[in-house]
Amino acid sequence: MQISSDGLPWNDGVTKELHDYLESVGNMAGKSKEVIKQQVDIEAEALREQLARTTPRRYGDLVRSLSKVEVTNRHNWYGWRIEFVGNNKNGVPFQKIANILNFGSSTIKGKRFISKAIRMLRGMDDRIAKRFEDITNE
Repeated sequence: MQISSDGLPWNDGVTKELHDYLESVGNMAGKSKEVIKQQVDIEAEALREQLARTTPRRYGDLVRSLSKVEVTNRHNWYGWRIEFVGNNKNGVPFQKIANILNFGSSTIKGKRFISKAIRMLRGMDDRIAKRFEDITNE
């Protein structure tokens, strides 16, 4: 019976390959959470930047009220809250103004700037899978 360099016995190359594979899978489990978090961070920042670029400038305080805050009060959940925070000088919430500008009203045509930005998140799970593939191939 042969003994490997790490003290484990095996009889053929298949056992060694299986051992190496299982060891690599164990290492990947720890990295998978980190990969997902990294991609979520990238996507959230891209969404925030898109909203900052496309928010109607006529409402200057609206652009300055854009906020990105990590959500930390949920167990086993990771993400960001991107919203317009605060009220204008008349006491109207900036998020309400943003929603009206996005969807429109009976007197205002919707700009769809929020809806278009959110569409950027489509396919995020594919980008996470690609990122995970990249690190497994390393």
